[in-house]
Amino acid sequence: MKYRPLSGPSGLFVYGTLLVAWASLAACVFCPVRIVQAQGTGSIGLTVVNGTTGQPMAGHEVVLLNHSAEEGPDQTLARVVTDSEGRYEFTGLAADGSHYVVATRYLEMPYLTRHIPLEPGAGRIEELLQVFEITTDETALVHSAVHLVVDAGPEILSVTEIIVVENRGNLTFAPPPGVGMGLVYTLPAAAFGLQPMMDGLQHTDRGLLFSSPVSPGVARIVYAYNVDRASIDHRFTRRMDYDVERVQVLVSPSTETVTATNLTNDGVQQIGEDEYLLLSNRVGVGRGMSVEVAFPSVLAWQDVMKWGMLGFVVLIVAAGLVVGIRVKPEQPDEPPALDDLSPEDKRKYDAIVQALAVLDDQFAAGGLGEDAYRTRRAGLKDRALRLRQPGSGDE
Repeated sequence: MKYRPLSGPSGLFVYGTLLVAWASLAACVFCPVRIVQAQGTGSIGLTVVNGTTGQPMAGHEVVLLNHSAEEGPDQTLARVVTDSEGRYEFTGLAADGSHYVVATRYLEMPYLTRHIPLEPGAGRIEELLQVFEITTDETALVHSAVHLVVDAGPEILSVTEIIVVENRGNLTFAPPPGVGMGLVYTLPAAAFGLQPMMDGLQHTDRGLLFSSPVSPGVARIVYAYNVDRASIDHRFTRRMDYDVERVQVLVSPSTETVTATNLTNDGVQQIGEDEYLLLSNRVGVGRGMSVEVAFPSVLAWQDVMKWGMLGFVVLIVAAGLVVGIRVKPEQPDEPPALDDLSPEDKRKYDAIVQALAVLDDQFAAGGLGEDAYRTRRAGLKDRALRLRQPGSGDE
């Protein structure tokens, strides 16, 4: 609503009086709110230290970020410089459950604190942020765990790999950019549809290359891919590219009946709302060794069609024999069983059955038109019927 002053002198007086009254009321209403807001604040006392040398990082730039919205970007609240002791105190921060992060860079490497929650009444929180010198030597890197989550579909295995790498030294492992150095992981030969789930992963002719820096502490490398079950004979094999202390394979659905090599079946485990069959190692798996999970074979639709057609042919042959007997009751002789056929006729009969199977495969693969398929199949069926009739032979 837009206020307009009245035109007369008495109107101006009334309008001014209302403004004064409104301002007084606003002051009385909002004063307590401001006091409450002032009471709902906290502070973060930050110290930045070089974790390699142990020296404080004096005059070092840091950035305070607000990370309250999980789906939104971080909000930059302050960009400041530490004092001679590598310290800075952020004050007057909202203590309403907001999460804060302090970020910095050293030798072009990024470093972050944990998420720092300021709950009501939190007061002052001390936080340490370490930066490190860098190295290209990966000696201090240890693969402490490899987790393989396998979703077993009828034809495709969907695999997610979570590799846990620990930097147990006091230098950041930092491969030089553009050189192609880093940690290399070999995917199974039948893998396709690679999906890197983090920055620093790329597919190269040497394998999957992880070239992001790894600071002292724990890092996780995550990616996913698919494997065609038939192409690996339903045996998923993962060769270790590095020594690994712990290997876990989580299979879904948990009802899968599998056999494993270099792994022990630990039964069904509940993880969140899902159930998995857990397979894990009892001793470390060395570089070049493999773990294997064999899944039960599932007939592909081509196999089902081939054997179904073959069964249909057998039924047709049997039905033809029965019809032949009824049409020619005067013939006392019954069709000879396969074992009663002469060696030559039996060889011919086996060849016809094999030819039918090959013909079905060609048709299923799309290499043969329907008309040609039916014509050739009818001819083979007729030859099979004539072989089973006494004294006819295969003319």
